Amino acid sequence: MYQIKYVVVDSCFGADHKVEMVSGVPVWMFLVLKTPSAVLVGGRLTEYEKNICVLYPPMTPIVYEARGVDYHHEEWIQFLSDDPKLKEPYVPLARPVKLINSDAVREIMRLLAYENIADYAEREKSISALMDLLVYKLHDSSVDAGAAHVDSKLVRLRSEIYLHPEKDWTVRRMADMVFLSESRLHTMYKETFHVTCMNDVIMSRIQYAQNMLECTDKPVSDIALACGYHGNEHFCRQFKEKTGVTPGHYREEHSISR
Repeated sequence: MYQIKYVVVDSCFGADHKVEMVSGVPVWMFLVLKTPSAVLVGGRLTEYEKNICVLYPPMTPIVYEARGVDYHHEEWIQFLSDDPKLKEPYVPLARPVKLINSDAVREIMRLLAYENIADYAEREKSISALMDLLVYKLHDSSVDAGAAHVDSKLVRLRSEIYLHPEKDWTVRRMADMVFLSESRLHTMYKETFHVTCMNDVIMSRIQYAQNMLECTDKPVSDIALACGYHGNEHFCRQFKEKTGVTPGHYREEHSISR
């Protein structure tokens, strides 16, 4: 279980911001540095890029400072816990780790800030579940250093594609969303996700169509429209190319008994 002592989100300081707690604090501290910083590691200050996190055990020296920008942005949680996961090698202790998905960590911390002042019956369980999720994110970031350097703009774009397959996705529109040229987007997306952005759009639509065919009685024409297709014929042809069967046959084979 976890007991949250304090949560700070969206804190912003000047370019000369520096923290020196050489004796540490008597609780665990999960620190996220959202702008470039220098962190004390192994007795010396080492510079790191933005969006790193550090998990400090109780009474561990905590020293860091802003580097290279006009402001410093950080978030942190102080907590008590006896969770056996909080040890090496499952998670690195007092060592900065580049986050795979800093946006997700940010949202988790905001939820924790809210839950910490709430008065729900299951508040403690909610906090423990969210803290477990933070620890899992730290673990995944520490064991997959390559994924941690994926451009967060591309992650957000892919999430948007799968959340909204019905949108009129074009390479131009996607490139504008992530402030890249069309050719650069194509290269980066393929290198990152091993699929082109337009093929990913198609797969998001087919995946959504499969779910609707399995779980609803909607006509195929309505499903095609909901998946972003302007013509039923185009949808059926593309669906068969990707799945090997027509939408009607897929429904017969996979429809959930209602």
